[in-house]
Amino acid sequence: MYHSKKIGVFISHIFGVYQQGVCQGIIDKALEYGYTAEIFTSLDGENLGTYAIGEESIMRIPNYDSFDGIIFASDTYISSDLKQKILSRLQTLSCPIVEISMTDNSFPAVALENSSMSGELTAHFLNVHHASRVCYLGCLEESFVSELRENYYTDALKKHGKEPGEKDICRCSYDASETDKALAFFCEAGTPEAVVCYNDRMALLFLASVLAAGFRVPEDIAITGCDDTLEGHNASPMLTTVSFPVYNLGVNAVENLLVLIRGGELPPTTLLSAKPIIHNSCGCKSSNDTNPVFFVRELSSRIETLEGSILGSMNMSAALQHITDLDHGMDLLEQFVLRIENCREFYLCLYSDWDSVSSHILALTNNEETVTDTDTILLKFALKNGRRLPECSYRKKNLLPDYIYNESDCAYIYTPLFFEDKEFGYIALSYIDNRIDYHFRLVQWQININQMLQSIREAKRTGMLVARLEDIYMKDSLTGLYNKHGYHHFEAQLLNRAISEGLPLTAFLIDMDGLKTINDTYGHNEGDFAIKVLGQALESTLGEGDLCARFSGDEFYMLTAGLTEKEAKLRTEAIASYLNNYNKLSAKEYQISCSCGFCCAPPAPHFTSEHIQDMFAEADRKMYEEKRTHHAARTC
Repeated sequence: MYHSKKIGVFISHIFGVYQQGVCQGIIDKALEYGYTAEIFTSLDGENLGTYAIGEESIMRIPNYDSFDGIIFASDTYISSDLKQKILSRLQTLSCPIVEISMTDNSFPAVALENSSMSGELTAHFLNVHHASRVCYLGCLEESFVSELRENYYTDALKKHGKEPGEKDICRCSYDASETDKALAFFCEAGTPEAVVCYNDRMALLFLASVLAAGFRVPEDIAITGCDDTLEGHNASPMLTTVSFPVYNLGVNAVENLLVLIRGGELPPTTLLSAKPIIHNSCGCKSSNDTNPVFFVRELSSRIETLEGSILGSMNMSAALQHITDLDHGMDLLEQFVLRIENCREFYLCLYSDWDSVSSHILALTNNEETVTDTDTILLKFALKNGRRLPECSYRKKNLLPDYIYNESDCAYIYTPLFFEDKEFGYIALSYIDNRIDYHFRLVQWQININQMLQSIREAKRTGMLVARLEDIYMKDSLTGLYNKHGYHHFEAQLLNRAISEGLPLTAFLIDMDGLKTINDTYGHNEGDFAIKVLGQALESTLGEGDLCARFSGDEFYMLTAGLTEKEAKLRTEAIASYLNNYNKLSAKEYQISCSCGFCCAPPAPHFTSEHIQDMFAEADRKMYEEKRTHHAARTC
């Protein structure tokens, strides 16, 4: 049974190691207390151009009233604009909120404090290894945290009666040539005994520069990192670093949120402290029980997975690129979703207005499209435990249909579907045993799905414009019947059907009586009105497949397949009856009538368009005979 108690989580870049660790801690601790987590994630701040405008649609997905509390991992947002918009929305809510943030938090915060460890590592070099010169290598790309750690390094030196020298602090980017320059910079004042690096990534780059320059580590230059990465653990020598307990950060966020839910109070910030992890690169002796061959094997597996991911994304992009039918797109999507490792459930949900077109296009194409029920969501694609479920519509009381929620114990990750500023809906997915395994390639898959939905929407818009152009080209603007172009376009189709099915052809020629008199007496607007009424009379008699066109002025052509001569006569009488009934009800000072002539011909394989023109010529002759009769009747 799905838990009725929910914790909402806003976090960016869910594929990151930090984010997944935090979310896993949230999910596990929430389940311990009978809560489930609904995680809303986006990809803000990446250089995706105008495409990324729709990232803020993440805020449309949640049902905010359903949450007992919310955790906002504000430090994960690259885009300050999206972060501020989410913050503004959260500040309007009445439920308890805990923020995961180091600085500038708006709610009671939980923060991982591992920057001070650079000071402890500095002290470790001074106290344990009796280093006389310790340097610091910072990071330009992540300057805020880097400078914070630099300050702790400086403070540790001062506590030991030392000041950093002019060549003891260097800041560079994540680039091998930059760490080469940093080493040269340090060595201008002599070979440094130890270097405290901003993090493991920087430390490993610097380690490579040091070894390439012919120095020994740690004998000549000792090195430490921070944030405890797998790569640092498998380096040689093994990197002394600082713990990165992100799982516990998620756990503590839930525990603090529960305090607020129960009516308790919290300090502005709760710090979760990291600890030094002493290995070999600082000069200490520690054993590495893991044979490096396993790490090499893992790296090979990663490379293979990455290559497969790139090829899979390219394959998916190519497969979905020209999709114009949504059902076909969902069928293709299934084969890709089945490849998501450890995925238990995958749902694609669309808003009721997902494929709406602009009012400008609606005006150009003489269409109306009104979507007022914005609380209805279409579950267009559903895959659970490898089995495809039927699509359905549901109300946005829950983010998924009740029959899915009621049978679920999963934590769901929600990502928005959009293209630029157009919001399509969202994807919801869960993993086996609630163990998050969200890979970066799913970001590319999400973009592929968005582009497919945009292509389908564009195809709809293009179809409407093409249909409008066809109407302009083939339809008479006054009556809505075909014009001469439309008639000639469909004539061959009707003729082929008559020949293949052995149906008799009938050609009608219809001409309005007294149009000149109406124009001269009442004006051309009234003449146009009379022509429209005659067009309506003709349209009211048409059967499926019949062809009727206004060729010019008040002259109409009609071609049918399947009428007997008696039925053709009844057709002309039906036209006259329509007009007679109209005249009885009309307040106009003039009468509307017409003259009709028709010609029937049995089906013949040799029939061509020229034969049909001969039939119209005969129908024209009969029409004029009737017109003379009508004229004589009016003058009597």
